[in-house]
Formats: sequence, structure tokens, C-alpha cells
Amino acid sequence: ATPDPLRLQKPVGKCEEPTVKGGGRNCRGVADMTIPSAGLDSDGLRNYFGRLGFDDGEIVALMGAHTIGRWTSLLGMKKECLKDLNSKWARCLPQGKRLPFVSEDPDRFSNSYFKWLLLWNTREIQPGDVHFIPSDVVLVVDQGFQSHVRRFASDETLFFDTFARAYTRLVGLGFTA
Repeated sequence: ATPDPLRLQKPVGKCEEPTVKGGGRNCRGVADMTIPSAGLDSDGLRNYFGRLGFDDGEIVALMGAHTIGRWTSLLGMKKECLKDLNSKWARCLPQGKRLPFVSEDPDRFSNSYFKWLLLWNTREIQPGDVHFIPSDVVLVVDQGFQSHVRRFASDETLFFDTFARAYTRLVGLGFTA
């Protein structure tokens, strides 16, 4: 069944209580955007992708897209940009440093992302080998996700097949890269 587009625009999940230092609340479990936030925890990933009908294995496979490409870090951004990043993001983006998720070969689609996640989890990596964001790390911290990380790390064909099915479904729901 196709998810209701209006439902996808509404936040899913709730902020944890009590408030965190500084008066804010920990809302890493809330999916409230049309793309997943880099800081989502395991609940947030499940809330975001679950409302689209994806299970844990498909979520982990879709996160495997981080095998390729790069993200913009806050390294090198001026303090004025960091103070109100949401409203200044487009203007400040060029100041950030472009980093690959996996430095080994960021232009080749493979299961190396999962292998590196497992190495990160056992602290067997060197600085610069990987540049994970919090939603990547969640995949090895959460036991439900970690089992799929292990399966995809050891079986690239399984990863490719699962990713292809999940990505085709994602695009069929109207999402584009």
C-alpha cells in the first residue's frame, strides 16, 4: 500500500524527557523532514522509514547508499554560520569541508560501508578512514540493525539485491536522489 503523502509531512515519534542540558529536548528519535536527518537515532530511522513501509533490513540496505558520495561537514565553517545554521545553510554550505563517508573508494558502489561500520564498532580504524554521521553509527550500536550490517558486510550480492528492491520501492513512492 502506498503511504498517504499528507501523513509523510507530519512528524513521527516524540522527544525524550527530561530536557537536556541547556533547556532543549533530545529529539533524535523524531522524523520530521522529507529526508532523514543526519542525527537520527535508531528510533528516528525506524520512524522515518517505517512510515514508508520499510523493515530493518531494508533501512540498513538503503543506508548503504553511503558507500558512495560525500557529505558536507561543519569543519571550516565560520562561527557566524554555525550560530544559526538552519537559516544560513545554503549560504554557508561552500565553507564546509566535503568528506566521503568511506574514504577507500567513494565513487564505487559496494558493501564496503558495512565492513567499515563493523571496523568502527571494534575501534579498528584510523583517523580519516571513514567520516560517519550519527545515523550511520546507529546501525552498529542497535542490535536489530547490526545483524543486517553483518549480513551485508559478508554478502555483497545480498546487499545489492536488498538495496535494489528497497530503492525501487522508494523511488516508486516519489522520492528522488
